[in-house]
Amino acid sequence: MERQAASVRDITYQTGWCYHNQLNGLRTPSPHVMPDPASLPPGVDPEQVREQEYTRAGFVPTRDHATAYLYRAHPGPSWRRDGIQRLAAEEVAPLWVTGRYAPPRFVGCQPRRYRAAPIEQGHAIQNLRTLLYNADVALGISTCTREMPYFFRNADGDDLFFVHEGEGVLETEFGPLGLEKGYYVWVPRGTLYRIVPDSPHLFLFHLENYGEKFQKPDTGITGDAAIYYHRNIEVPTLRYSLSRGDFQVVVKQGGTFTAYHYDHHPCDVIGWDGDLAPFRLNIRDVKPITSWRAHIPPSAYCTFLGNGFEVCSFVPRPVETAEYALPVPFDHMNHERDEVVFYSEGVFFSKDTSAAGTLTFHARGFSHGPHPRALKRALERRQREGAFLFEGYFVMVETSAPLSTTPWAETLEDKDYPNSWLS
Repeated sequence: MERQAASVRDITYQTGWCYHNQLNGLRTPSPHVMPDPASLPPGVDPEQVREQEYTRAGFVPTRDHATAYLYRAHPGPSWRRDGIQRLAAEEVAPLWVTGRYAPPRFVGCQPRRYRAAPIEQGHAIQNLRTLLYNADVALGISTCTREMPYFFRNADGDDLFFVHEGEGVLETEFGPLGLEKGYYVWVPRGTLYRIVPDSPHLFLFHLENYGEKFQKPDTGITGDAAIYYHRNIEVPTLRYSLSRGDFQVVVKQGGTFTAYHYDHHPCDVIGWDGDLAPFRLNIRDVKPITSWRAHIPPSAYCTFLGNGFEVCSFVPRPVETAEYALPVPFDHMNHERDEVVFYSEGVFFSKDTSAAGTLTFHARGFSHGPHPRALKRALERRQREGAFLFEGYFVMVETSAPLSTTPWAETLEDKDYPNSWLS
């Protein structure tokens, strides 16, 4: 199958979480008015071109509403006659749990740590494995060694990937996005995409959002450049294909999978505009809010916000240096949130150990805070060096509703983790 980009270095972007114009010469005065036939690219039949409106939060102009207008070289629906096939979940993604439809599965209230998942041979969808879920969000990982043989649409939710290891390209109908270490890559629900690794393997932390909301948090009096600026968001530039052949698109809906076959390449969008598109953001562009006098709570590091969850990014920051100030998080009981942390790089400031690729789950209902050895380490270093930087990159997800664990998660669990505060 042809590729949209030879590598991550063969991709260009436009910037900003805002309105974008990717009409590329198409002349049309407004949405729902077809382009001037003279403005179409060579090889496109004017009688075939159709506009497709692509919306978030329906048609009601609330804050959650967003729209893209896609101009396709083929009218829809354009799947092949008798080319629709129901697929068994066991054949497509046997360990992907769609939390919106899955029954709760609680296994008791205690802190849990999960070892890094082993690298599995295969592509990103078949190796997507859920660890934790509720009706708002599901969290898991994917490790892949080869390109997806089909394109994919997730009609159940948005896909947010965080690239932990490796490199590759995420191809979409809006254009390609680079998968590089430390990048968040957001794919709005219903967006056509395919993941193609460039390195021997890719390791991705995955979040599936089922609600209508997914946005940058309101940073209030700290200003619109707080945490990150809209120019830090990278949106793909359009690359389309008019090639013919047998192309498969797999759609996930209601936790089930259906295959559609097309006689033309499904990335046939010759122009688009609007304020809804996939994007990527480098965690290294996150600017932490800090204080030298007292520890700032995790909500100050909120990067994305959805219905029933927040995604926070922990990045290098200066240690607190005021007299008697704790240089690590305070012990806390967050009765309204479950807390999940994915450890990507470095030693987490409140943990005695935090191996790359591991994940911890702290459910509501018990007290947790810094490990004694982590507090001792930070206090001794501050006394020895004075001000210093906590280093490393970590992703935290907090959820309003309790999270359930999957049977697969239990195969990775470090059963001795609850004792780590007592050693």
